[in-house]
Amino acid sequence: MDYKLVGAIFLEGVLSFLSPCVLPLIPLYLSYLAGDSRHTDEEGNVTYDSKQVFLRTLFFVGGISCTFAILGFASHKLSNLLTAYREIIAIIGGTLLIIFGLHEIGIINIEILSREWKIRFDSLLQGMNHFKAFLFGFLFSFGWSPCIGPMLANALLLASVSNDPVYILIYAIGMLLPFLLTGLFSNKAIRFLSEKKKYMKYVTVIAGIIMLLSGGYMIHDASRTIIAGKTLNGQDVTDTQEESDIMDHFFKTASGKEIALSDYKGQYVFLNFSTTWCTYCQAEIPELEEFAENNEIQCFYVMSPQMEYHQDDIEKYLEENDLKIEVIIDEEAALFYYCGVNSYPTSFIISPDNEFLTYANGALSLDGFNQFFDYSKSLYEEQAEGTTD
Repeated sequence: MDYKLVGAIFLEGVLSFLSPCVLPLIPLYLSYLAGDSRHTDEEGNVTYDSKQVFLRTLFFVGGISCTFAILGFASHKLSNLLTAYREIIAIIGGTLLIIFGLHEIGIINIEILSREWKIRFDSLLQGMNHFKAFLFGFLFSFGWSPCIGPMLANALLLASVSNDPVYILIYAIGMLLPFLLTGLFSNKAIRFLSEKKKYMKYVTVIAGIIMLLSGGYMIHDASRTIIAGKTLNGQDVTDTQEESDIMDHFFKTASGKEIALSDYKGQYVFLNFSTTWCTYCQAEIPELEEFAENNEIQCFYVMSPQMEYHQDDIEKYLEENDLKIEVIIDEEAALFYYCGVNSYPTSFIISPDNEFLTYANGALSLDGFNQFFDYSKSLYEEQAEGTTD
């Protein structure tokens, strides 16, 4: 697991709570959850039974968490689709994020986003109890505005391509922890929000700026992947080395060794093409390293300075990450060109006969790596039997 990604996802959860779609409504939610524990003194000051509000907030958060669990399950089922079209999804999502950001800042006005939508909860909220608080949280979570959606979508996308629901859990903690703290200190929270109400417009602007930056990054990241793919696809593969030549080509590894793929004839070789800026590549690292440890296969990461922003990006990346698999530094991108890699990560398996056997696009889970390897072995055995016959 990449801890930078975990930190970013947690921050997105916190920002979702602080977004103008949620934070201004906190007094209203607390008022609903307080129910009959809400008291008004002679001077009009409103106070709540903090213990009662906190308990109901726990159930309220439980209802929201139930929605996260459903979304996490759905993202797992849609993982293949999301992985296959992740660049397109990222560009569309980034564009929407920029549009919503411009709307939040006030540069453009989208009437439908400015319209107030009210759902009548009167019958549900009368006689508030723990079960109703849970149901309220569950229903509330389905009414989120699009300014939360893109950040949640990022967590869902990472969870799906890495097949690791922890990203959903981290996002949920980032968003729901402030809810619990607000419920625990309900009276102080209400007083603080009331006093700082005039500053809410600045929160809106800050949220809009963050959305603009996030949208721009999503588009930039996805566009770089697509452009890199077009560059590689534009190469005439017939003008590059023959398979025997690429196998005998010498490459330097990150540890300073000089190797050729032909050195590993007689065993299966796994090549994982990745870049330092590919978040999906980072997400699958723990799964790939566990796969390599548990199987008799020689694994390599393949990285090239030609695919990076700066020539020293790989060196910095290796210093910051304790990779347990050897890294091939493909200086001229010879392997990238030969294999026609057009998305990241992409994995290839080389047979014991020293021939490229199969490949898979996109991040894989541990089960995915094992299934990929099992399929490759069965394919090689079928080919060997065909040759014998």
